[in-house]
Amino acid sequence: MAHSTYQVRPMLQRDLAAVLLIQQQCYSSDFQEPVEAFESKWTASPDTCWVAELGGEVCAYLVCLPIQGSQLPALHASDFRCAERADWLYVHDLAIGHTARGTGLASVLIQQAKVQRQGLGLQNMGLIAVQGSCMFWRKFGFEVDESERLVSADKLVTFGADAVFMLQRRQSGTAA
Repeated sequence: MAHSTYQVRPMLQRDLAAVLLIQQQCYSSDFQEPVEAFESKWTASPDTCWVAELGGEVCAYLVCLPIQGSQLPALHASDFRCAERADWLYVHDLAIGHTARGTGLASVLIQQAKVQRQGLGLQNMGLIAVQGSCMFWRKFGFEVDESERLVSADKLVTFGADAVFMLQRRQSGTAA
């Protein structure tokens, strides 16, 4: 399927049920967040949350959060508040439903986040890779960062024994 058949748009509250269904398709039960956790993150930063639709049906989503320092939310936290002075964009959750796998939609959504990161004036995007997804994220320019500057080992372990923090630094003089 071509990218042009998909519509990427901001996530809306009415999308949360579909988002949770896609989450179930993509993650083991340990990583499935309750609707309150998603709603908290979306409410705090609706400009950094998107869905992709195919034929009017949500088939993928991306939730990013502006973060200050090491203040990223716990996995199932339902009380997230945006930082007043964010200094990086946290890619909290990218999920591509079964019907959209292999279409390149992940690239489209990650590009959306890069554009938003630039618009917010942030230098870096980071994420916690789970379920052995490091190779997937490397395709998008993310590299393992073990410095604990943004994510402590104690916080990282709450995302599972194999969780890895990865960072994508914006190149000087480039837009994305």
